[in-house]
Amino acid sequence: MNFYIGNSIDEINEWDINIEFSDELINFIYKLSKQVSFDMSKLYEVDPYDDVEIPENEVSQIIEICNYIMDTSLLQSYREAEEGKQMLHSLVEIAQKAMERGMGLISIGD
Repeated sequence: MNFYIGNSIDEINEWDINIEFSDELINFIYKLSKQVSFDMSKLYEVDPYDDVEIPENEVSQIIEICNYIMDTSLLQSYREAEEGKQMLHSLVEIAQKAMERGMGLISIGD
């Protein structure tokens, strides 16, 4: 799936800045959520096969989840740990840009 800055699916430009996020990483985060008390549902509930609008008021939660995963050792057991960390970092960057613009995020599924 790819994350774009925007408030609705209709307004995104597929050539605009976006980041690719692995379906496997979403599944890994879902499995992690059962092992920790930190709520990561705003991220793992994004359907990797559908188009999802994440409103501006939820973008900060996405950032918190990504930072939590990166700041802990949770990615240690992820098969592509360095790649996973880079995807999380890129998602934080695009989410911060969205917040600066007063916008949400759009996830375009596979």
